[in-house]
Amino acid sequence: MSHSANIGQLIGTCVEYALWFSGGAYLAWFWPRRVHRDVQSGKISEEQGRQKLKKLSPLLGYLVMVAAIVFALSQFF
Repeated sequence: MSHSANIGQLIGTCVEYALWFSGGAYLAWFWPRRVHRDVQSGKISEEQGRQKLKKLSPLLGYLVMVAAIVFALSQFF
């Protein structure tokens, strides 16, 4: 019985870190493309685009992804 509880906890932890990694990937890869597309279509100005990217930097996305990987690996060691 405790064996199944440990597997369930492991799966839950993996799902949690997968969500953190997905959020980091969005910030690192998809957010800058979306802002660039909005600038190109004329929805926002170039200055507004720079401000959006400065507010949520793609670097933050990479840090979240690395942190998710490190914390996930720390569960195994």
